[in-house]
Amino acid sequence: MHLFILTLGLALLLWGMKMLRQGLQSFAGHRLRQALLWMTATPWRGFWSGAISTALLQSSTALTVMTVSFVDAQLFSFENALALILGSNIGSTLTTQLLAFPLERLTPFLMMLGALGYLFIPTRWRFLSLSIFGLGVLFFALSLLQAGMTPIANRPAVQHLLQQLGDNPLKGVLCGTVLSALLHSASATTGIVMLLIEDGKITLPTALAFIFGANIGTCFTAVLAALASSPAAKRVALFHVLLNVFGVLLFLPFVGPLAYVLTLMGGSLSRQVANAHTFFNLLSSVLAFPLLPWATKGLKKILP
Repeated sequence: MHLFILTLGLALLLWGMKMLRQGLQSFAGHRLRQALLWMTATPWRGFWSGAISTALLQSSTALTVMTVSFVDAQLFSFENALALILGSNIGSTLTTQLLAFPLERLTPFLMMLGALGYLFIPTRWRFLSLSIFGLGVLFFALSLLQAGMTPIANRPAVQHLLQQLGDNPLKGVLCGTVLSALLHSASATTGIVMLLIEDGKITLPTALAFIFGANIGTCFTAVLAALASSPAAKRVALFHVLLNVFGVLLFLPFVGPLAYVLTLMGGSLSRQVANAHTFFNLLSSVLAFPLLPWATKGLKKILP
């Protein structure tokens, strides 16, 4: 029974994210694509447009796949696309920050408001209502996941596995990578990690290792999309992977001190995980931005 609740909660989590993303994509739609073409004229523009567009789309994967497609169609160069990818990593943190809010009591109202708006609003604003409905489904899914996960996480075998992950951050990174690749969403993985840490099943350093790995795993969809594309499009997908690996190598040695700083900042454990996800993506993208000229040359040599 607990396994069924867990599976249902996970399915609803992914479906809620899909509704949230689809609504915002349909709402922004053609205008977003036109804006992307204009805003990638310079690396600095591309950086901020990537952050804003991903916040609107609620999916760095969606923007990365779109970018791979645009580069493959020669709508803009892969050099300009790299800054867009850097920005998308920052924009992807918005969903995680939303998940950290305790909005369980508002869930029924969000779902009702979103459903009624989608059914009865005739203009494109109905798609914004669809996103509100998706947000409600997200919080409902998290409550189901918590109900299904607690008994399973209390089993000795699972507790032993989680303890091993705590003793070895690299294993935590690997598990986060695999889970995020399977779910096609770093945000979904982060939501699960938030539940585990709130229930006391994992420590904050272990949660951070999961988050680092989730950022690598989320590149999987874009890599698949680029396999049959042009060399320029493949460079974009490879850059996305290397960016997140760079971030993990940068942060992993400092998991302990970072966890201590997050604890000092206060807030709930979920908020600390959300803040860690934001810091990871923000700092790795900002530090990588000055390296774009060298990254461009290196990628051309790797995939001529």
